[in-house]
Amino acid sequence: MRLFTNTLKEIKLGWRSHFFLLTVGLAGAYFLLMTFLIPEDLSTDTQLVLMVEQEELATTMGLIEEDTEISLSFAKDREELDKMMNRNFNSIGIVIGGDRSYPSVELVFQGHETAETREFLKLLVSSYLAGSFNSISDSNVEYLQEIQETRAEIPLNKSFLPVFLMFEAVMMGMIMVFAMIFSEKSQSTLHAYSVTPGKIWEYLGAKVILLVILGVIFTLILTPLTVGLKASFLPLIVVVAVGSFLSSSVSLIAASFYKNLSQSMAAMLALTVVFSLPMLSYFLDGFSPWYLRVLPTYPILFSLKAAVFPELGYVETSGVVLVTIEAVAAFLIAVTTYKLRLRKV
Repeated sequence: MRLFTNTLKEIKLGWRSHFFLLTVGLAGAYFLLMTFLIPEDLSTDTQLVLMVEQEELATTMGLIEEDTEISLSFAKDREELDKMMNRNFNSIGIVIGGDRSYPSVELVFQGHETAETREFLKLLVSSYLAGSFNSISDSNVEYLQEIQETRAEIPLNKSFLPVFLMFEAVMMGMIMVFAMIFSEKSQSTLHAYSVTPGKIWEYLGAKVILLVILGVIFTLILTPLTVGLKASFLPLIVVVAVGSFLSSSVSLIAASFYKNLSQSMAAMLALTVVFSLPMLSYFLDGFSPWYLRVLPTYPILFSLKAAVFPELGYVETSGVVLVTIEAVAAFLIAVTTYKLRLRKV
């Protein structure tokens, strides 16, 4: 009952301190950032601009714009080819001339390509003209891992959604915990509470619940705005709640060792940096060393990704359970730490 009463008090204080308004504002700001500032694609793939001098030759070779299976841009004449290449720094031109019996190929480079790139393109074009592209079949392709037949491509801007959810919905509590604790330390609120029948875990638990609520609100605003209703919202809310519980509990422990916000800035920044390190594995495929996997935010981040984009996989329950255990342990340590601090006073 006292936990519920304390939670209501924290919600009222959070409302008066504009925490809820800040949460809604941040969700809207991140949505605008992903929609208008972060592009959908930053691909640096080389674009091939093809010009065939004779239409009959193009038909014979299967180089028809509507039917070709190769990703090419077609130019009607040399002038158009030059214009298209000038618009794309990573483009390479291919001019096919001659006749059906003896076709000739001219490669038009930008001038910055390496010798390896030029030789590779020469091999690619000569292989296509020799018809060797059709010689590759499923029987002589070996996959080291099972490939999903339908794997959706996530636009670059939307791929930032799990990162923003972790950074704000999960780690936003870190900054707010420091702010609340030091504000109450200046007023000796905890010492006054300690002489009441209330328990320390109820006092700290109410703050954690408030931050979990703020994290869930942030998630329920930003996620539908970004991906609609395609996300798995129940697992998403669970992951956000667990992550917020963990970060808030760790922040309570760290805040207990400092007297004011200025003294704790270094610790707060250090925690933020360490908890953000799994983003390296998120954006760099295949880079997941052990020292990143042991961080609690590692399973949180990839569980958020699986919940937001369910077509890419599923939320690993074992990782969420492990983080839950860590969060409970961190909260118990925080309660013990504050009890010891009160006894020393």
